[in-house]
Amino acid sequence: MPTFPNLICPFLSLNARILDIMRLLLLSNSGKPLYHWCKKEIADFVGDKEVTFISAATVYDPKKYYQNAKSNLKEVGVKLNHLNLENPQDLISKTPVFLVAGGNTYQLLNKLETHGLLNKIRERVLAGASYIGVSAGANITGPNILTTNDWNVMGSTIFEGLNLVPFNINPHYNAPQDKVLTSAESRDERISEYHLFETNPVVVLEEQTFLTIDGNKVQVGEKGKVKVFIKNKKPKEFKVGDRLDFIL
Repeated sequence: MPTFPNLICPFLSLNARILDIMRLLLLSNSGKPLYHWCKKEIADFVGDKEVTFISAATVYDPKKYYQNAKSNLKEVGVKLNHLNLENPQDLISKTPVFLVAGGNTYQLLNKLETHGLLNKIRERVLAGASYIGVSAGANITGPNILTTNDWNVMGSTIFEGLNLVPFNINPHYNAPQDKVLTSAESRDERISEYHLFETNPVVVLEEQTFLTIDGNKVQVGEKGKVKVFIKNKKPKEFKVGDRLDFIL
């Protein structure tokens, strides 16, 4: 398996103890019906714990989104509690597992920061709560959200993420298309542009693909591939079952 032995990351020196307890499940997409492809993985990750569901990323009806998720995950024994942004404190402080759902990444980050929840969620995860992020929910786990595919339709000026991991996520990845067929910039080219301004790695996930982070172990799961972009290095592809521990 290819590695990047020269990668040096300040995240490890921040607090090695934090890595020992960190548990994250970062999924590229939710699919239709909602979570149909990853229900078992979510249930296995959650175990018998209750889950705090955060629907703040949707620009439509968050309650309807929650009810849909609640119904679908109930089939595999997962119990969801919906986070009320207006009165969230008690639930967050008691949360053993967060499930931060997909939608618009700018909307999600803006809502959490506006309600003073971003640092509270981060502190809770660093204290031992597990974290499931789907698409937008995965995007916000890194240093910033500048590699999201979403449009900033609400004109948010908030870009800093949860800083739970030292890399950015880019979900819904498609390999570059033939330039004969399109002159549009590929995802790879846009990530290269990002690295003209930022230094942290970017991990792209194909559909129906996820990363599990358990302490200092990172593994690719489900069906697709991931590609890791590190500044000034040729990107590398990894398949299901491969370990990406070096990225931490």
